[in-house]
Amino acid sequence: MKTRALAAAVFALAFAASPAFAGDEARTYFDIGAKAYQSGRYLDAAQAFEEAYRRSSRPGLLFSLGQAHRMEYFARNDPARLRDAIRYYEEYLAKEPQGKRAAESADALSKLKPLASGSGDKPSGPVSPPVTSKPRVMISSPTPDVRVSFDGRSVSHPFIQEVEPGKHKLVLSAPGFQDYVREIVVDAKTGAPPLDIPLEERPASLVIQAADGAEVAIDGRLQGVTPLPALALRAGRHFVTVTKNGKKAFSSSVSLERGQRKVVEADLESTGQRTASWVLMGVGAGGLVAGGVLAFVAFDKQNQARDVLDATRGRGNQPASELGRYDELRQSRDDFRLAAIITASAGAGVGTLGLMLHVFDPARAPLPPAEDSTPGSPNPKTPSAPGMEIGARPLLSPGLAGASLYGRF
Repeated sequence: MKTRALAAAVFALAFAASPAFAGDEARTYFDIGAKAYQSGRYLDAAQAFEEAYRRSSRPGLLFSLGQAHRMEYFARNDPARLRDAIRYYEEYLAKEPQGKRAAESADALSKLKPLASGSGDKPSGPVSPPVTSKPRVMISSPTPDVRVSFDGRSVSHPFIQEVEPGKHKLVLSAPGFQDYVREIVVDAKTGAPPLDIPLEERPASLVIQAADGAEVAIDGRLQGVTPLPALALRAGRHFVTVTKNGKKAFSSSVSLERGQRKVVEADLESTGQRTASWVLMGVGAGGLVAGGVLAFVAFDKQNQARDVLDATRGRGNQPASELGRYDELRQSRDDFRLAAIITASAGAGVGTLGLMLHVFDPARAPLPPAEDSTPGSPNPKTPSAPGMEIGARPLLSPGLAGASLYGRF
């Protein structure tokens, strides 16, 4: 179908939302209508724009109605749509003769009126809306690739249709998003409020496998100390760092998709400082042990000298050999004692240095690269049409093959 070329048209939205209309029914109806318009469902779009106009009376909606009926005329060659398009453009010019869309409306009228004259159709006065026997519901979502289920059956998006009064079950779903399930009540007279529901993303799951006691940070924010349960993260790009005292920091940029589960193995290697600390503490411990051995030898020499002294006590003059042996043992004791003190002190000093290197060896987490400075990805909603005017610049001929589409608020 030729009008389906509109689905591939450029959809440029100039967002300038007014707080007075943000979130109200008029805006919701317009958003639903804009989606229907983009899908080539111009009558559905016109119905939504009509509901929006009833609630806001903004002249820009008259222009949008003219656009929808004009496009439907070229798509279906329905003379009634041509009359309605002309009527809405004229109403817009009557209310906004200097409006932003005045020139476009006048240009459209200059091309549509000859078509109406050539077909024998003349613009008519206001046409009363068709009498419906059932209330109508209008449902959409800005989430991409959304699917709509109404009362258990798959329906088009946006969903604009007459339904039976009463309770109905609505389900909105999309790949990578949480399902939205809701029961809506449709009143026989007033129908149901319009719904334009953005779906929530399914979080991705990231599992960090690393040595116990390591600190894990995502995008610069501490998540905890390993072992950790799986981390729930938004889809997008994240910078992961795993650090532990005495270990080289691990870092990695990870791209996650909605609902994806990914495992990151952080192999933490010892730093050179940590290796040196163990060597120094080992040397220090060896020095202390050696000092202890030397001290034991010095103590033994002391005991031997005492034994010599005790054996010769009371015998008067001491033999020169005994005196020489006694002095030798005492000198040996002093030498070993000095060696023990020096060795133990050196061992203690080296061991203390190694201990300090061991304790003061904090891991230094690297900064994320520039492309990861803004982690994650925003909720990829399709921007809702931020205005009350739908614009299109088609080739005004029965052979219309494309158009540009824009919305303003």
